[in-house]
Amino acid sequence: MTASAEDDVLVTVGETLGSAAGKVVAGAKRTAESLGEEKEQLARVATKVRSKARRAIKKTQKKAKKVTSSAKKAVATAKKSVKRVARKLKRR
Repeated sequence: MTASAEDDVLVTVGETLGSAAGKVVAGAKRTAESLGEEKEQLARVATKVRSKARRAIKKTQKKAKKVTSSAKKAVATAKKSVKRVARKLKRR
């Protein structure tokens, strides 16, 4: 090979490597941008899921409170009725 032929080969190899490197960098940029968008979407989804979970937990807590209070009321009325019956039986 002559000097000019070697230079041509080096230039061609350099251009090929340069274009390949450019393509890799462009692909990485595209991936990073898409990941950024996906991160934002994931953050939004995570906050929505968190708020829905909180709402569901609060609803179940409210229902549990209602159930316990109604159970307490039922127990209290049952105690009253038992006492009332016991008093009636004592009178006899």
